[in-house]
This record gives sequence, C-alpha cells and structure tokens, in this order.
Amino acid sequence: MEPKVSVILTSYNKPLFLKKAIESVLNQTMTEWELWIMDDHSNFETVEMIQHYLGDPRIFYRNSEIKDEERYQTTRYATMINEAISLSKGQYLTYLTDDTIYVPTRLEEMVAFIEENPGVEIVYSSQQVKVVNEQMIYLREFIREAKENLTHAADIVDHCSVMHTREIVKQVQEQFGSYWDDDLRHWCRGDAVFWQRLNIFQPFYSLSKVLDITYKTPQSVQTLFQNLPAILPDGLIVKGMGKDVYVIEEGKRRLLQPEMLTLFKYDPRKIVTLPDPFLFQYEEGEEVDLDNRLPCFRLYQDEHGKLFYLERKKKRPIVNLSALRRYRFNMNEIVQIHSVKLKDLANGPPIDVQLAKWLPENRIYRHHNRSWILLDSQFHAMEQKVLARLKFLDKPVHIPRNILKQYEMGQPFK
Repeated sequence: MEPKVSVILTSYNKPLFLKKAIESVLNQTMTEWELWIMDDHSNFETVEMIQHYLGDPRIFYRNSEIKDEERYQTTRYATMINEAISLSKGQYLTYLTDDTIYVPTRLEEMVAFIEENPGVEIVYSSQQVKVVNEQMIYLREFIREAKENLTHAADIVDHCSVMHTREIVKQVQEQFGSYWDDDLRHWCRGDAVFWQRLNIFQPFYSLSKVLDITYKTPQSVQTLFQNLPAILPDGLIVKGMGKDVYVIEEGKRRLLQPEMLTLFKYDPRKIVTLPDPFLFQYEEGEEVDLDNRLPCFRLYQDEHGKLFYLERKKKRPIVNLSALRRYRFNMNEIVQIHSVKLKDLANGPPIDVQLAKWLPENRIYRHHNRSWILLDSQFHAMEQKVLARLKFLDKPVHIPRNILKQYEMGQPFK
C-alpha cells in the first residue's frame, strides 16, 4: 500500500536532535507514512545513529557524500529536498529538520484538515520555539501562531509547520522547472522562496494548534548566519560544524591544528563558528606550521627580547610596552620564536605610542560611537552586532577625527 504522507527530514551533524526528530515520526498516531532521511554527509556519530532505524521498512536513507569544498555550490537542504520529492510516493508532503520534533497527532490532524476542506492543498500549524544555549539550557520560548490564511507566507512560516499535496508541487515544478529553488543565494531562506512559489497557486490555510516544536540552538542555520558579514576579515579564527579550526588569510582558510592553536597563542574564546557552506567557500591554504609561512596579525618575540607585530609579510617592531598597551595588544598572546624565522620578512614601520599615519592593522578603532577595523590601509566600518558576532573581544583603540581622516574608507563589514 502506498504511504499517505511522505515526511522529508534533512540532517547534518546533530545526532542527538536527529534521534528525537525520528522518534517523533515513529510516535505518530497515523501510521501510513514514509520517512526520507536526507543526510548531507554527516559525521560518524550521526550516520551510526541513523542506522539504528533503518530496519523499519517505512524509513529510507540517502547520504549525499558531498565534499566539503562543494558545499557552497547550492542551498544544500533545498537540493536534498528536491531529490526526496522525486523519490517519495506519498499523496501529501511534509518537512522536518534535525532540530524539530512533531507532536504525536501532527500528521493525522493535518491530513484530516486537508481532506475535510475540499480545495485546500496547503496547511500550516502553530509552532512552539524553544531557544537554548550550547549547554541545552532553556533561555526562552514562544509560539509562532497560525492565526490566519496567508497569501504571502514567505518569512513567516517555518517549513517544519507545513503540509501540502503532491499535486500542487507538480504545478510548481511545471512552472519553474524545479520544486525548491536551490540557488545558493537562498541559503538562509530557501523555504521562503518555495512558499512564494506555492502562494502563486493557493494561500496557506491555518490550523491554530501547535503541532511541532523546534529548538533554536547556537548551531541552527539562522543563528549561524545572523550578523555575519559577506566577507570575513583576515586574521579571524573560525570553525565550521566539525572540530577543525582555521585562520582566514588572503581569502583562504589555513588549518590550525590544536598544538598550533596553542603555540601561536590564539584565544579559543575568539573562535567564530560558521555555517559549513560559508566556511568552505574559502579555498584551503597551507596549514599553519612552523615550517610554513607564519600567520599574520600575531605578536612575536625573538630570543633577544625584540617584539614584532606581523602584518602582510612585514614585521613591525614594537617600540615599547606603552605601545602594546596603547593599541590594546594582549601580552598573553606574545609568541616566542627564533629570529631565524623572522629574518626573511621585510621590515615595516615601527609601532609607537604616538598615533601616526602607520597605525597597526587588524585592530578595532573607535571614534565617538562608531567602530572600524583597519585593513590594507583602509578603515572599514563595523557595527557593534558584527563585532560581537566575529568575537572581537579586545577593547577598541580610541582615535581622534584628524587621524581617522588620514585614511581611505573601505567597504563596511555588514
């Protein structure tokens, strides 16, 4: 017998949440369903957990086995959903993510709503949102209410709260050539773009009950993209959903092994977590190692006690400790290194306590209530929310207007 409902669950590296999501489908009062787990080449723990459920003949599993460097080519979850729609057989289609669970009557109530209201092909329900921190401690919760029928559902309805007929998605495919639009531009709002397509044919009809519960974690897609500038400044230490840490330099990501993270005195509190597709748009450069090029924007002290700040393959001597304090350098981040490692680097202008034309780069400067980062001899404006997102934890260097005016203004980080 053909399943009545096809549930499409997209998954990536959240084994504990994914387990709850799968269990919530297994616990449905309606049993005429099939579940398509579309996993985007997750880690071993996630794949191992999925294997436990594959004995149920209603559960199907696809692993994209995508390479990391290819993640930035499409909106991945939309790509996987399109594949699942083509493979699935249910009369009705509905969606689930690995940080959301269904209430037990969710499928039964949505199918009943469509079948008891002739002509209705799209239904959405209220959703309970629980915001948690990295320790899974509840911070707050609220309800996204399904109050009214929507002719413009984009950016209002979460895709875990929707069910629609297969017939209407066929109409979308006929008009647009695809179901979901997986163009990379839509990474943060792929469901909203699909809702726009659906709304051409019909409103979203509301079912006011809460039928799914979603957990917003620091690793949620929307959270990870929030306040993230289009381009990352050099010197930033970053990681994706895996364990590897990188430093951004000259448009590339350089791997920082744990021992190198310690050796070069990087502060783990400053590691910025990025969505994998955003991280892997940066080509991988040479690994950070003592045998390779030294990472920029670090403080180095040789065996003679001389201090340098490395900028763009130039070493800038720091005149005295007052200069260190003036530009908010952290003395705990001074890297001890032999002078032979520095000898081939060109000499840059010294860094003195006096504010001058040659301010040290990759520092945050502030005038009145505005902040900038200095890179390539240009000041780039940076809003406070972006500073916080990129974990610029050091205090800014306050500068007068006349110094600010000596520099060109580059593109803001926003």
